Amino acid sequence: MSYKNGQTVIVTTHGINKVAVVLDSFMINRSLMYDLLFEDRSATTMVNTSKSKKTYINTDLTEKLCDSGAIVTTINYNELVAENKLPILRA
Repeated sequence: MSYKNGQTVIVTTHGINKVAVVLDSFMINRSLMYDLLFEDRSATTMVNTSKSKKTYINTDLTEKLCDSGAIVTTINYNELVAENKLPILRA
């Protein structure tokens, strides 16, 4: 499953779940990777859905909580795009 820019996802890092919004997606070595902006306004790059990684998009929780509308991010992605305020994560 691929996620669209602006979509809310749940990211698991060392067993801790955080809400994030997808900023961008790109391919590296045939793997789909994502740039993410977390609710606390920190950002990370090169995250995918592989559970073998320390940080990954938790597809199960995202489907149950975000796709159902139970959790909605406070980050207004469209406003950030309109005002050109998206963080630059890759050079």
